[in-house]
Order: sequence, then structure tokens, then C-alpha cells
Amino acid sequence: MLGLSLKDGAKKARYLANFARRRLVHTNMQLLYDCNFHCRICDFWREKGRNPPRLSAAQVRVLSDRMAEIGPQVVSIGGGEPLLHPELVEVVEALARHHFPVMICNGWFVEEPIARALWRAGIYEVSVSVDYADPARHDAQRGMPGAFERALRALEILARTRVAPHQRVHMISVVMDDNVDDLEALVLRCRELGITYLVTLYSDKRGALPVRRVPNDVGARLLELKRRHPEFVSLRGYVGRFSEAIRAGGLGPCRAGRNLCNIDSQGDVSLCIDRLQEPVGNIFRDEPRLLERRLRARHDGNTCRACWTSCRGSIETLLYGERPLANLWDYHQMTRDAALAERRV
Repeated sequence: MLGLSLKDGAKKARYLANFARRRLVHTNMQLLYDCNFHCRICDFWREKGRNPPRLSAAQVRVLSDRMAEIGPQVVSIGGGEPLLHPELVEVVEALARHHFPVMICNGWFVEEPIARALWRAGIYEVSVSVDYADPARHDAQRGMPGAFERALRALEILARTRVAPHQRVHMISVVMDDNVDDLEALVLRCRELGITYLVTLYSDKRGALPVRRVPNDVGARLLELKRRHPEFVSLRGYVGRFSEAIRAGGLGPCRAGRNLCNIDSQGDVSLCIDRLQEPVGNIFRDEPRLLERRLRARHDGNTCRACWTSCRGSIETLLYGERPLANLWDYHQMTRDAALAERRV
């Protein structure tokens, strides 16, 4: 999710209107599928022949304009590793004209010049993935020696180079069977860095990913962690349902297609990243309003309840969850302005 600056007043008003009407407000976009990591919890890098062309900055400008016909979106830039894209700054600029771009990356390629350029281009939020407090375990999970050190360095650079108070930096962890005891140490790292902390629940529903038996009591443990640490800003209504999702093998009904969708590196539009092979159309060939209607129709017939990841869980918690005031407060904590680092002369 995102914080919104005053200069984006018209865009913000339109976004909030669509949010209130429970329309499409969040788009996951795979900019590319290339990655320098070999993560155990991802299958994109394993698939032979899965190297389609990347979205160019010119294509993203068209995509941004066409999606604006539906309404401003929180556009989550993903992949693959987004920082492998040579036109990433131009991509962010194109999206920021009409939308609220955010990004998740592994941190490896974050240097001060690109960090400053991304903030100036208008990105609202950058999250860096860190799954273990122990560097060796994180590096093994990500298939890259030095990944932990580079991720923490990236977080420090990103926090130091923000150019506007509404821009946010998060560490994000995938909650799995063997890292629940690491999460508090990671939250404390975030406190040291002056950033905030998010989690998402592991899903094995795409490809042939291994089953990870997350402890059933994880929901209560996360709520207690959140109670004690203000840096942990995931919505309580989201993390509080982790145990229910684990017991049930996911949660339903899923609102993918109604409130969120996915666009891949070819412009194909689908319900979510786990439904890439079932597109409803293409953003470059089909009218946006037609795509929205097709997404809604696909949503109406969708019985999937296979995951409870943050891309749907946070939005659904805000739109449909219990204790709305508490979740709105958490959302405020996630997106409120944060003081900029002092500039050195």
C-alpha cells in the first residue's frame, strides 16, 4: 500500500472514490522475469524457456495511460528482479503520472544514484525482502552468497535517500515454517534502520513449490509481536487471520478480479500471479473497460481460496475485514509521513 502526498490530490480523490465503491484499486505488474537470485520459494527462475521480452518504458507509458481509464492503481512493480531493468526510472515516471508505483526487490542492485533517481521519479514505497535474521540462512534461501548484507545495505540507502516524507521503506519477510522465531529480531533491525516491517504468508500454489508447514499459532504470535513493536505495520486484520488461512489451506472468497489484478510482461491481464495462464485479455489490445468487465466476470466465477498473501490480504482486510477502524489505524501507521534523513553538508 502507499502514502499519498498533497500534490496528488486529484489522483488521490479518484483512487479513494474507487476504493469506496470497491472497484479495481491494485495491480501487480511483472516488469520482467529475469532474476539474479535462485530463491527456494520462487519458481520463475526454474522454468526453462520462460524468458519473454521485458515491458519497455514506452510500453509502460501506454499501459499507465490505459489503466488510468479504469482509475488510479497502486501498481506493485515486480518480476523477477525489477532493478535488472535498464529503464526502471523511466518506468516509475510513466506509472507515477496516473498511479501510485511501489516496488519489492531483493536489494542487490540498490546503490545511492539509482535509489535517489527512483524516489525523484515518484515511487511511493520500496520493500526489500529479508527472510531470516541469520545471514547464512537468508543467503541459502535466496541462493546468493552476500544477499543478506546487500539487503540491509539497500534498506539503509533507501531510507537515507528519500526525497519526500510520504515515501516509505519497508523490510518484508515471507512467513514460513522455519523463520517465525526470526521475525522479532528482524523487527528490531528495522528499528535500528529507522524503517518499518511487513510480512506476507508463504504460498506454494504456483508451480511446484515445496510445502512449508507454518505453525498454526503464528497468527497470535504475530499479533503479540505487533502489539509490542510499532515498527511492525502489517494490518492486524491481515496477520490475525494467518492461523485460519493455514488450517483452511487459504481463505475465501478471493476478490482478485474485483479489487486487484495482474499484468504480466506481455501485457496479459489475469486475476493474479497464480493465474498467468488464464488471461482475460491484453492491456495493449483490449479496451480497459472491457478488461475490467471480464475481470469482474472471472471473479464472479472464481472459487479459489488457495492463498492469503499480502497482495490480496491487505486490500481485502481494509475493504471487507472486521474491526475497520483498527485496520485503518494500522494503514495510517503503514503509510504516514516519515521524517527525512538529515542532509549532510
